[in-house]
Amino acid sequence: MGGTGVFAHVDINNCYVGCETLFKPELKGRVIVVLSNNDGCVIARSNEAKEIGIKMADAEFMVRKNLAEHNAIIFSSNYPLYADMSARLMNNLARYTYMLMVYSIDEAFLALGDIYGLDLERHAQAISENVMHDTGLPITIGVGPTLSLAKLANKAAKKQKRDYLVLDTPEKIEQVVSNFPIEDVWGVGHAYYHKLVANGITTAADFRNRKADWVRQHMTVQGWRLHQELWGKPCNVIRDVAERSKGIESSQSFNSYQTRLEAIEEAVAMHAATVSLKLRQQKSMALNITVYLRTNKHNVKHDQHYPSITVKIPFAANSAHEFTRICIQALKAIWQPGYNYLKTGVRATGVIPAGEVQYNLYSDYESEREQRLAGLMDDLNLRYGRGTLRIATEGYKKKWVMKQEFLSKQYTTDWQDILTTR
Repeated sequence: MGGTGVFAHVDINNCYVGCETLFKPELKGRVIVVLSNNDGCVIARSNEAKEIGIKMADAEFMVRKNLAEHNAIIFSSNYPLYADMSARLMNNLARYTYMLMVYSIDEAFLALGDIYGLDLERHAQAISENVMHDTGLPITIGVGPTLSLAKLANKAAKKQKRDYLVLDTPEKIEQVVSNFPIEDVWGVGHAYYHKLVANGITTAADFRNRKADWVRQHMTVQGWRLHQELWGKPCNVIRDVAERSKGIESSQSFNSYQTRLEAIEEAVAMHAATVSLKLRQQKSMALNITVYLRTNKHNVKHDQHYPSITVKIPFAANSAHEFTRICIQALKAIWQPGYNYLKTGVRATGVIPAGEVQYNLYSDYESEREQRLAGLMDDLNLRYGRGTLRIATEGYKKKWVMKQEFLSKQYTTDWQDILTTR
Protein backbone atom coordinates (compact mmCIF):
# COMPACT_ATOMS: atom_id res chain seq x y z
CA MET A 1 0.00 0.00 0.00
CA GLY A 2 1.92 3.03 -1.19
CA GLY A 3 1.35 6.73 -1.64
CA THR A 4 -0.42 9.02 0.81
CA GLY A 5 -3.53 6.85 1.13
CA VAL A 6 -2.78 5.21 4.48
CA PHE A 7 -4.81 6.17 7.54
CA ALA A 8 -5.33 4.91 11.07
CA HIS A 9 -8.51 5.29 13.09
CA VAL A 10 -8.06 5.15 16.86
CA ASP A 11 -10.74 5.18 19.52
CA ILE A 12 -11.01 4.48 23.23
CA ASN A 13 -12.81 1.27 24.13
CA ASN A 14 -16.00 2.15 26.05
CA CYS A 15 -14.52 5.62 26.56
CA TYR A 16 -16.36 6.95 29.60
CA VAL A 17 -16.30 3.60 31.36
CA GLY A 18 -12.59 3.28 30.58
CA CYS A 19 -11.88 6.68 32.13
CA GLU A 20 -13.76 5.75 35.30
CA THR A 21 -12.17 2.33 35.77
CA LEU A 22 -8.71 3.76 35.10
CA PHE A 23 -8.82 5.31 38.56
CA LYS A 24 -10.75 2.42 40.12
CA PRO A 25 -9.20 -0.70 38.57
CA GLU A 26 -10.94 -2.89 41.13
CA LEU A 27 -14.18 -2.27 39.21
CA LYS A 28 -12.98 -3.96 36.03
CA GLY A 29 -15.16 -6.92 35.18
CA ARG A 30 -18.22 -5.36 36.85
CA VAL A 31 -21.44 -4.20 35.22
CA ILE A 32 -20.85 -0.45 34.79
CA VAL A 33 -22.93 2.29 33.15
CA VAL A 34 -22.42 6.02 32.76
CA LEU A 35 -25.50 8.24 32.69
CA SER A 36 -26.23 11.37 30.68
CA ASN A 37 -26.99 14.88 31.94
CA ASN A 38 -29.30 14.83 34.96
CA ASP A 39 -28.66 11.07 35.21
CA GLY A 40 -31.32 10.57 32.57
CA CYS A 41 -30.21 7.72 30.32
CA VAL A 42 -27.31 5.37 29.60
CA ILE A 43 -24.57 6.85 27.40
CA ALA A 44 -21.75 4.37 28.08
CA ARG A 45 -21.61 0.70 29.10
CA SER A 46 -19.00 -1.82 30.04
CA ASN A 47 -18.97 -5.05 28.06
CA GLU A 48 -20.56 -6.75 31.06
CA ALA A 49 -23.44 -4.24 30.95
CA LYS A 50 -23.96 -4.98 27.26
CA GLU A 51 -24.13 -8.71 28.04
CA ILE A 52 -27.06 -8.25 30.44
CA GLY A 53 -29.03 -6.34 27.82
CA ILE A 54 -28.37 -2.70 28.73
CA LYS A 55 -28.64 -0.61 25.55
CA MET A 56 -27.43 2.85 24.66
CA ALA A 57 -29.99 5.56 25.45
CA ASP A 58 -31.94 3.31 27.82
CA ALA A 59 -33.69 5.52 30.38
CA GLU A 60 -32.20 5.01 33.84
CA PHE A 61 -35.56 4.38 35.51
CA MET A 62 -36.35 1.63 32.96
CA VAL A 63 -33.15 -0.35 33.62
CA ARG A 64 -32.84 0.46 37.33
CA LYS A 65 -34.13 -2.96 38.44
CA ASN A 66 -31.86 -4.85 36.02
CA LEU A 67 -28.84 -2.87 37.19
CA ALA A 68 -29.66 -3.49 40.84
CA GLU A 69 -30.05 -7.23 40.29
CA HIS A 70 -26.53 -7.37 38.82
CA ASN A 71 -25.01 -5.14 41.51
CA ALA A 72 -24.07 -2.60 38.85
CA ILE A 73 -21.82 0.39 39.34
CA ILE A 74 -23.40 3.64 38.17
CA PHE A 75 -21.58 6.88 37.33
CA SER A 76 -22.88 10.32 36.47
CA SER A 77 -21.16 11.77 33.40
CA ASN A 78 -17.91 13.44 34.48
CA TYR A 79 -17.10 15.50 31.41
CA PRO A 80 -14.09 17.41 32.80
CA LEU A 81 -12.39 14.08 33.55
CA TYR A 82 -13.24 12.61 30.14
CA ALA A 83 -12.09 15.73 28.31
CA ASP A 84 -8.77 15.78 30.16
CA MET A 85 -8.11 12.10 29.47
CA SER A 86 -9.05 12.67 25.83
CA ALA A 87 -6.51 15.49 25.59
CA ARG A 88 -3.83 13.20 27.00
CA LEU A 89 -4.68 10.57 24.42
CA MET A 90 -4.59 13.02 21.52
CA ASN A 91 -1.25 14.46 22.63
CA ASN A 92 0.09 10.92 22.78
CA LEU A 93 -1.23 9.99 19.34
CA ALA A 94 0.33 13.10 17.77
CA ARG A 95 3.74 11.48 18.22
CA TYR A 96 2.90 8.78 15.68
CA THR A 97 1.73 10.90 12.74
CA TYR A 98 2.47 14.06 10.81
CA MET A 99 -1.26 14.96 10.72
CA LEU A 100 -3.86 14.24 13.39
CA MET A 101 -7.59 14.91 13.13
CA VAL A 102 -9.47 14.78 16.43
CA TYR A 103 -12.86 13.46 15.32
CA SER A 104 -14.60 13.32 18.69
CA ILE A 105 -13.77 13.13 22.38
CA ASP A 106 -12.79 9.46 22.05
CA GLU A 107 -11.58 9.02 18.47
CA ALA A 108 -9.10 10.40 15.98
CA PHE A 109 -7.69 9.79 12.51
CA LEU A 110 -3.94 9.65 11.82
CA ALA A 111 -2.30 10.14 8.43
CA LEU A 112 0.47 7.58 7.91
CA GLY A 113 1.01 7.53 4.16
CA ASP A 114 4.03 9.83 3.91
CA ILE A 115 6.07 8.15 6.64
CA TYR A 116 8.91 6.50 4.74
CA GLY A 117 9.55 2.80 5.27
CA LEU A 118 6.73 2.42 7.79
CA ASP A 119 5.85 -1.10 8.92
CA LEU A 120 2.12 -0.70 9.53
CA GLU A 121 1.75 -3.77 11.74
CA ARG A 122 4.61 -2.76 14.02
CA HIS A 123 3.47 0.87 14.06
CA ALA A 124 -0.08 -0.06 15.08
CA GLN A 125 1.26 -2.38 17.78
CA ALA A 126 3.57 0.34 19.10
CA ILE A 127 0.71 2.86 19.28
CA SER A 128 -1.50 0.40 21.13
CA GLU A 129 1.13 -0.61 23.66
CA ASN A 130 2.55 2.86 24.28
CA VAL A 131 -0.82 4.54 24.67
CA MET A 132 -1.80 1.94 27.27
CA HIS A 133 1.52 2.47 29.06
CA ASP A 134 1.38 6.28 28.96
CA THR A 135 -2.32 6.92 29.59
CA GLY A 136 -3.80 3.65 30.86
CA LEU A 137 -6.56 3.88 28.27
CA PRO A 138 -7.42 0.78 26.22
CA ILE A 139 -7.73 1.64 22.54
CA THR A 140 -8.49 -0.09 19.24
CA ILE A 141 -6.74 0.79 15.99
CA GLY A 142 -7.87 0.25 12.42
CA VAL A 143 -5.56 0.92 9.47
CA GLY A 144 -6.63 1.21 5.84
CA PRO A 145 -6.05 3.06 2.55
CA THR A 146 -9.04 5.38 3.17
CA LEU A 147 -10.74 6.91 6.18
CA SER A 148 -13.79 4.70 5.64
CA LEU A 149 -11.72 1.50 5.51
CA ALA A 150 -9.68 2.57 8.54
CA LYS A 151 -12.93 3.06 10.48
CA LEU A 152 -14.24 -0.27 9.18
CA ALA A 153 -11.00 -1.99 10.21
CA ASN A 154 -11.39 -0.57 13.71
CA LYS A 155 -14.91 -2.00 14.08
CA ALA A 156 -13.78 -5.33 12.65
CA ALA A 157 -10.92 -5.46 15.15
CA LYS A 158 -13.39 -4.94 18.00
CA LYS A 159 -15.57 -7.78 16.76
CA GLN A 160 -12.51 -10.01 16.56
CA LYS A 161 -11.39 -8.81 20.03
CA ARG A 162 -8.10 -7.56 18.65
CA ASP A 163 -6.16 -4.45 19.64
CA TYR A 164 -5.55 -3.49 16.01
CA LEU A 165 -6.24 -4.59 12.45
CA VAL A 166 -4.31 -3.53 9.36
CA LEU A 167 -5.94 -3.73 5.92
CA ASP A 168 -2.93 -3.22 3.68
CA THR A 169 -3.71 -5.62 0.82
CA PRO A 170 -6.72 -6.12 -1.48
CA GLU A 171 -7.07 -9.66 -0.11
CA LYS A 172 -7.35 -8.47 3.51
CA ILE A 173 -9.89 -5.82 2.53
CA GLU A 174 -11.96 -8.33 0.57
CA GLN A 175 -11.99 -10.75 3.48
CA VAL A 176 -13.24 -8.14 5.98
CA VAL A 177 -15.88 -6.42 3.81
CA SER A 178 -17.31 -9.75 2.62
CA ASN A 179 -19.49 -10.20 5.71
CA PHE A 180 -19.31 -6.76 7.33
CA PRO A 181 -22.89 -5.55 8.10
CA ILE A 182 -23.85 -2.56 6.00
CA GLU A 183 -25.47 -0.86 9.01
CA ASP A 184 -22.07 -0.76 10.74
CA VAL A 185 -20.33 1.01 7.87
CA TRP A 186 -19.31 4.59 8.65
CA GLY A 187 -21.72 7.02 7.00
CA VAL A 188 -24.65 4.62 6.58
CA GLY A 189 -27.43 6.26 8.53
CA HIS A 190 -30.99 5.15 9.23
CA ALA A 191 -32.40 6.31 5.88
CA TYR A 192 -29.47 4.90 3.89
CA TYR A 193 -29.70 1.56 5.68
CA HIS A 194 -33.34 0.92 4.81
CA LYS A 195 -32.80 2.02 1.23
CA LEU A 196 -29.81 -0.28 0.78
CA VAL A 197 -31.50 -3.27 2.41
CA ALA A 198 -34.55 -2.75 0.16
CA ASN A 199 -32.17 -3.14 -2.78
CA GLY A 200 -30.67 -6.37 -1.46
CA ILE A 201 -27.55 -4.79 0.06
CA THR A 202 -26.80 -6.19 3.53
CA THR A 203 -22.98 -6.18 3.65
CA ALA A 204 -20.20 -3.77 2.76
CA ALA A 205 -19.23 -6.14 -0.07
CA ASP A 206 -22.75 -5.99 -1.52
CA PHE A 207 -22.57 -2.21 -1.69
CA ARG A 208 -19.00 -2.18 -2.98
CA ASN A 209 -19.92 -4.57 -5.81
CA ARG A 210 -22.72 -2.37 -7.12
CA LYS A 211 -21.87 -0.69 -10.42
CA ALA A 212 -20.86 2.96 -10.33
CA ASP A 213 -23.87 3.98 -12.43
CA TRP A 214 -26.25 2.47 -9.87
CA VAL A 215 -24.53 4.31 -7.03
CA ARG A 216 -24.70 7.65 -8.86
CA GLN A 217 -28.39 7.12 -9.58
CA HIS A 218 -29.52 6.02 -6.13
CA MET A 219 -27.09 7.65 -3.69
CA THR A 220 -26.00 11.17 -2.77
CA VAL A 221 -22.48 12.53 -3.16
CA GLN A 222 -21.61 11.13 0.27
CA GLY A 223 -22.83 7.70 -0.82
CA TRP A 224 -20.67 7.90 -3.95
CA ARG A 225 -17.64 8.83 -1.89
CA LEU A 226 -18.25 5.93 0.48
CA HIS A 227 -18.48 3.54 -2.47
CA GLN A 228 -15.16 4.78 -3.81
CA GLU A 229 -13.49 4.61 -0.40
CA LEU A 230 -14.55 1.00 0.08
CA TRP A 231 -12.55 0.30 -3.10
CA GLY A 232 -9.51 1.98 -1.54
CA LYS A 233 -9.83 5.30 -3.39
CA PRO A 234 -9.52 8.22 -0.91
CA CYS A 235 -12.31 10.78 -1.22
CA ASN A 236 -12.26 12.18 2.32
CA VAL A 237 -9.22 13.95 3.71
CA ILE A 238 -7.84 14.70 7.15
CA ARG A 239 -8.30 18.35 8.06
CA ASP A 240 -7.09 20.53 10.87
CA VAL A 241 -9.58 20.80 13.76
CA ALA A 242 -10.03 24.56 13.37
CA GLU A 243 -10.54 24.20 9.62
CA ARG A 244 -13.22 21.56 9.88
CA SER A 245 -15.01 22.95 12.92
CA LYS A 246 -18.55 24.09 12.17
CA GLY A 247 -19.05 25.47 15.61
CA ILE A 248 -18.49 25.00 19.32
CA GLU A 249 -21.38 24.55 21.69
CA SER A 250 -22.05 24.23 25.39
CA SER A 251 -25.51 23.39 26.69
CA GLN A 252 -27.17 21.69 29.61
CA SER A 253 -30.60 20.79 30.90
CA PHE A 254 -31.58 22.20 34.27
CA ASN A 255 -32.35 19.88 37.18
CA SER A 256 -35.79 21.50 37.40
CA TYR A 257 -37.85 24.03 35.48
CA GLN A 258 -36.46 27.57 35.63
CA THR A 259 -38.69 30.63 35.51
CA ARG A 260 -36.34 33.29 36.91
CA LEU A 261 -34.15 35.27 34.53
CA GLU A 262 -31.33 35.54 37.10
CA ALA A 263 -30.87 31.76 37.32
CA ILE A 264 -30.82 31.38 33.54
CA GLU A 265 -28.30 34.22 33.30
CA GLU A 266 -25.93 32.22 35.50
CA ALA A 267 -26.26 29.19 33.24
CA VAL A 268 -25.72 31.23 30.06
CA ALA A 269 -22.66 32.88 31.59
CA MET A 270 -21.23 29.46 32.43
CA HIS A 271 -21.82 28.22 28.88
CA ALA A 272 -20.30 31.40 27.44
CA ALA A 273 -17.16 30.84 29.53
CA THR A 274 -16.97 27.18 28.45
CA VAL A 275 -17.28 28.00 24.75
CA SER A 276 -14.69 30.77 24.98
CA LEU A 277 -12.27 28.42 26.76
CA LYS A 278 -12.66 25.77 24.06
CA LEU A 279 -11.91 28.39 21.43
CA ARG A 280 -8.77 29.52 23.23
CA GLN A 281 -7.62 25.93 23.69
CA GLN A 282 -7.70 25.33 19.93
CA LYS A 283 -6.31 28.83 19.22
CA SER A 284 -9.45 29.96 17.44
CA MET A 285 -11.91 32.83 17.56
CA ALA A 286 -15.57 33.11 16.61
CA LEU A 287 -17.48 35.64 14.55
CA ASN A 288 -20.99 34.72 15.72
CA ILE A 289 -22.63 33.69 18.99
CA THR A 290 -26.03 32.01 19.30
CA VAL A 291 -27.98 31.84 22.56
CA TYR A 292 -31.08 29.67 22.84
CA LEU A 293 -33.70 28.54 25.34
CA ARG A 294 -35.85 25.41 25.38
CA THR A 295 -38.96 24.34 27.23
CA ASN A 296 -39.85 20.67 27.65
CA LYS A 297 -41.42 19.55 24.36
CA HIS A 298 -42.56 16.32 26.02
CA ASN A 299 -44.68 18.14 28.61
CA VAL A 300 -47.86 19.02 26.73
CA LYS A 301 -49.33 20.68 29.83
CA HIS A 302 -46.86 23.55 29.56
CA ASP A 303 -46.76 26.31 26.95
CA GLN A 304 -43.84 25.81 24.58
CA HIS A 305 -41.14 28.37 23.74
CA TYR A 306 -37.94 27.73 21.75
CA PRO A 307 -36.37 31.15 21.18
CA SER A 308 -32.86 31.72 19.86
CA ILE A 309 -30.83 34.66 18.66
CA THR A 310 -27.55 34.92 16.77
CA VAL A 311 -25.31 37.92 17.34
CA LYS A 312 -22.54 38.91 14.96
CA ILE A 313 -19.48 39.94 16.97
CA PRO A 314 -17.91 43.22 15.74
CA PHE A 315 -14.49 41.58 15.91
CA ALA A 316 -13.76 37.86 16.22
CA ALA A 317 -13.29 37.02 19.89
CA ASN A 318 -12.61 34.22 22.35
CA SER A 319 -12.62 36.23 25.57
CA ALA A 320 -14.86 35.04 28.40
CA HIS A 321 -15.63 38.66 29.32
CA GLU A 322 -16.70 39.56 25.80
CA PHE A 323 -18.67 36.36 25.32
CA THR A 324 -20.49 36.73 28.64
CA ARG A 325 -21.44 40.35 27.98
CA ILE A 326 -22.85 39.53 24.54
CA CYS A 327 -24.64 36.37 25.67
CA ILE A 328 -26.37 38.03 28.63
CA GLN A 329 -27.63 40.81 26.35
CA ALA A 330 -28.83 38.21 23.84
CA LEU A 331 -30.58 36.22 26.58
CA LYS A 332 -32.49 39.29 27.77
CA ALA A 333 -33.69 39.82 24.20
CA ILE A 334 -35.27 36.35 23.91
CA TRP A 335 -36.33 35.49 27.48
CA GLN A 336 -40.02 35.85 28.25
CA PRO A 337 -41.69 35.43 31.65
CA GLY A 338 -44.32 32.77 32.19
CA TYR A 339 -42.50 29.86 30.59
CA ASN A 340 -40.93 26.84 32.28
CA TYR A 341 -37.49 26.62 30.71
CA LEU A 342 -35.65 23.30 30.87
CA LYS A 343 -32.50 23.96 28.85
CA THR A 344 -30.25 26.71 27.58
CA GLY A 345 -27.10 26.78 25.51
CA VAL A 346 -24.50 28.89 23.75
CA ARG A 347 -23.04 28.14 20.33
CA ALA A 348 -20.09 29.85 18.60
CA THR A 349 -19.92 29.75 14.80
CA GLY A 350 -17.79 31.38 12.14
CA VAL A 351 -14.75 29.83 13.80
CA ILE A 352 -11.43 31.05 12.40
CA PRO A 353 -7.78 30.69 13.48
CA ALA A 354 -6.77 33.36 15.99
CA GLY A 355 -4.00 34.58 13.69
CA GLU A 356 -6.44 35.55 10.95
CA VAL A 357 -8.47 38.11 12.91
CA GLN A 358 -8.72 41.54 11.30
CA TYR A 359 -9.23 44.62 13.47
CA ASN A 360 -10.45 48.12 12.67
CA LEU A 361 -8.00 51.00 13.15
CA TYR A 362 -10.86 53.20 14.35
CA SER A 363 -12.15 50.78 16.97
CA ASP A 364 -11.50 51.13 20.69
CA TYR A 365 -11.79 47.37 21.30
CA GLU A 366 -8.91 46.42 23.59
CA SER A 367 -8.02 43.03 22.16
CA GLU A 368 -4.62 42.74 23.83
CA ARG A 369 -6.10 43.54 27.24
CA GLU A 370 -8.83 40.93 26.78
CA GLN A 371 -6.29 38.31 25.73
CA ARG A 372 -4.03 39.01 28.71
CA LEU A 373 -6.97 38.80 31.08
CA ALA A 374 -8.19 35.55 29.52
CA GLY A 375 -4.69 34.12 29.69
CA LEU A 376 -4.42 34.99 33.39
CA MET A 377 -7.73 33.27 34.14
CA ASP A 378 -6.68 30.19 32.19
CA ASP A 379 -3.35 29.96 34.02
CA LEU A 380 -4.96 30.24 37.45
CA ASN A 381 -7.71 27.74 36.65
CA LEU A 382 -5.19 25.32 35.20
CA ARG A 383 -3.09 25.50 38.33
CA TYR A 384 -5.78 25.55 41.01
CA GLY A 385 -8.71 23.82 39.28
CA ARG A 386 -11.34 24.86 36.80
CA GLY A 387 -13.72 27.47 38.16
CA THR A 388 -11.27 28.88 40.71
CA LEU A 389 -11.52 32.23 38.93
CA ARG A 390 -14.65 32.94 36.92
CA ILE A 391 -16.96 35.71 35.80
CA ALA A 392 -19.20 36.89 38.66
CA THR A 393 -22.31 36.45 36.52
CA GLU A 394 -21.81 32.68 36.70
CA GLY A 395 -22.89 32.82 40.30
CA TYR A 396 -21.67 30.83 43.29
CA LYS A 397 -24.38 28.47 44.58
CA LYS A 398 -25.99 27.16 41.41
CA LYS A 399 -29.32 25.64 42.38
CA TRP A 400 -30.11 24.97 38.71
CA VAL A 401 -27.18 22.65 37.97
CA MET A 402 -27.96 19.20 36.64
CA LYS A 403 -28.44 16.21 38.90
CA GLN A 404 -25.26 14.14 39.31
CA GLU A 405 -25.90 11.71 42.15
CA PHE A 406 -23.18 9.28 41.06
CA LEU A 407 -20.41 11.72 40.12
CA SER A 408 -16.85 10.48 40.50
CA LYS A 409 -13.92 12.65 41.58
CA GLN A 410 -12.03 15.09 39.35
CA TYR A 411 -8.91 12.94 39.50
CA THR A 412 -6.88 14.98 37.03
CA THR A 413 -8.43 18.46 37.17
CA ASP A 414 -8.82 19.24 40.88
CA TRP A 415 -5.95 19.29 43.38
CA GLN A 416 -8.22 18.00 46.16
CA ASP A 417 -9.15 14.90 44.16
CA ILE A 418 -5.71 13.86 42.93
CA LEU A 419 -4.86 10.34 44.05
CA THR A 420 -2.18 9.92 46.67
CA THR A 421 0.15 6.96 47.18
CA ARG A 422 1.83 5.68 50.27
